[in-house]
Formats: sequence, structure tokens, C-alpha cells
Amino acid sequence: MQDETLKSLIDNFSFTRILAVLIFFAATWLMVRILRFAAELLAGKFSRYRLWISSAFPVLRLLIWISALAIIILVIINPPVNTLLTIIASAGLAIGLGAQDLIRNVIAGILILMDRPFRVGDMVKVGEHYGEVTNIGLRAITLHTFDDSAVTIPNALVLGQAVANSNSGALDEMVVVEFRLPATLDVVLLRELAREAAACSPYVYLKKPIIITIEDEFQRTFLTHLKIKAYVLDIRLERQLASDISERFKQELIRHGLMTEAMVLGPLQGSLAAS
Repeated sequence: MQDETLKSLIDNFSFTRILAVLIFFAATWLMVRILRFAAELLAGKFSRYRLWISSAFPVLRLLIWISALAIIILVIINPPVNTLLTIIASAGLAIGLGAQDLIRNVIAGILILMDRPFRVGDMVKVGEHYGEVTNIGLRAITLHTFDDSAVTIPNALVLGQAVANSNSGALDEMVVVEFRLPATLDVVLLRELAREAAACSPYVYLKKPIIITIEDEFQRTFLTHLKIKAYVLDIRLERQLASDISERFKQELIRHGLMTEAMVLGPLQGSLAAS
């Protein structure tokens, strides 16, 4: 930065302006905190609109901070145009050389907020991590996994790979429960029991269809690969629905004499997956 530019910038500052910048910055920070509190309060009170409210907050936060930065620079500090252009050029060069990863993450964060491949509240799978998006920041996103861990993933890494979104902004999502059963069992009865097990669950969303699929499979012996596909009322109840369907279906197999308890706990292989 040239000496004249630095001198001009220093001359432009005064105690009053520095105090104004600090007060305005604190007010903006407080406004964002209040907005976050209000969003969480409304999301808890109006569960039907929880995902919409939660996804709107990161966009509003970004707009507030961009507006605040513009007001601080252009209105409160208000440097001469030549000084401002020189500072921007110098800052851009310094950032480009020393903080490339940070810049990549910030740009990726802005693209994620604008393109919205997922929102706060969505259930997504990024690499080996699967969970609910709890925060979309300018540097990274945060996932809350089912083992109660908070996973932070840099935005540039998220944007550079495939991301599976289970619900895309909807409150419900499809849950898939899979079983591999002996091929000798009556598939018509299996289909009926599977549908009943899903329909009776208190976590199922009955306004969307329950789908049962059956395929033949060979693993040392012939098997029937049965999939129960049902929608859960709320994405946060995904595991409860899968567990409840699995338990009900196994109980029905035993009650109808299709399998014994020993068989259910032994050769029967039930696996759960959500999509």
C-alpha cells in the first residue's frame, strides 16, 4: 500500500468514527443473535414450518452482514474513492496469497446459500457423514448425526462432491427397512404383514404411499429380499420409524408362525437404510 494511501486512511479515522464502527458492529451482532433466537422460537412453535424458518435464517444473516459491512465502509468510514480502490486491491492481493482456502470456503458458502442444494433442517449425506444440517456458515456447514455428534465440513469440500439430500426441504422423507428372508415363505403374506407393520407405526406419514418390493436373491441359498418403503412424519423421527417397523414386522412373523424367535434372532438378517 502506498504511503499516501495509508496516510489518507489514517487521517480519515477519528475517535468518533472508530466508536461508531464498534457500536454499529455490536448492534449488528446483537441483531443477528436476536434473529437467530426468534427463528429458533418460531421453528419450535410452528413445527409445520420449521424447515422453512430454519433455512431462511442463514440467507438473512448473510444479507445483514453484507449490508452492515457496506454501511461501515461507505457511510461511517467513507474513505476517498482512490483510497478505497487501493485498499480493495491490496486486500485482494493479500487475501489471494495468504488465505486461499478461506476464500474458497467463503465463495462456496455463498454459492450454497444462493443455489440451495440443501437447507438447514435437511437430512443429507456428505461423504461418509449422514445427518441433519444444523448450520450453513460462510466457512463450513454443520451436520448433527444420529450418534449425537456435530460434524463440521468445509464448504469447498461440500461443493466439490456429491451430496445426497433425503427430504429437499420437506418435513417428511422416505425410510427404507430391508429384510432378507428364506425364499420358501409366502411372499403374498409377507407383503401384507410388511404393509401392516408400516401402516400401524405412530411415526409413519400415511398421506404418502407405503411401498413393498420383493426381489429374489442368492447368498449361499435362495432368499427373498423384502424392502419396506414408508415416509416418516418428521425427519428427526427417521430412526424411530425404522426401528418400530422392524420390531412390528418381526413380531408378526413370529405370531403367524412363519419364523420362530430363534430364527428371527439368528438367520433372519434385517438391515435398515434411509434414502
